[in-house]
Amino acid sequence: MSKCLIISRYKEDISWLKVHNDFKIYLYNKGPKIEDQKFINIINLNNVGRESHTWIYHIVNNYNNLDDINIFLQGRIDDLNCMAFSNPSDYLNDINEYGFKASRYGVLGPLHWKWHVGIEKNKKYKQNWDNFEISRSNIGFRKYAENLFPKIPRIVATSYGGCFAIKKELIRKYDLDFYLELLKSLSHHKNPIEGHFMERLWCYMFTENKNLSHAMLDVIKTKIERSKLYKLHKFIVKRII
Repeated sequence: MSKCLIISRYKEDISWLKVHNDFKIYLYNKGPKIEDQKFINIINLNNVGRESHTWIYHIVNNYNNLDDINIFLQGRIDDLNCMAFSNPSDYLNDINEYGFKASRYGVLGPLHWKWHVGIEKNKKYKQNWDNFEISRSNIGFRKYAENLFPKIPRIVATSYGGCFAIKKELIRKYDLDFYLELLKSLSHHKNPIEGHFMERLWCYMFTENKNLSHAMLDVIKTKIERSKLYKLHKFIVKRII
């Protein structure tokens, strides 16, 4: 069984990849030149479309020779907490259950289909939004999703951070023309709002809600971990140990 890491890098330190030589690595670079000769599969791309563009670019250009398991990761994953496994090998565990694996799932409900996914109120992106460094949508998140998936329900499983693993047979359930159109929608801007849309749609795109119950349990798990009581408990246990 072949397995690969597909990395979307801008200017992150990617030295952490060197220990994962049991994977084939495709390194897509959208930033400064990579000088390290350790990496041989370096593909330089224009800085457009966020990691979503990178994932679709890889699929389009390798559609007929995809690896059995494809793990899509950002150039840095140690700052994503529960949204990405620190060890890429963890994406291989139980991947046969859905053919898709993420470190943590969530749920998009009726209130999550805001026109721009509420990004304009997110502190992380507020400055970029106010400076028009993130593109605007003419149709909104819900319509964008329905154009891709006409039967998408109002409640769907989602994953986070744009980091996930996928088996090639699930990628190929969509034809190449589908991916070419998707790539086009992600190629018009350095930081297109469609990239943020896709970050929320990968899970449904490949699983069609087969893991919805799993996602609902993960929502509960995440809420518990974010609670003050849980954090206090972890602090006390750490001090005792």
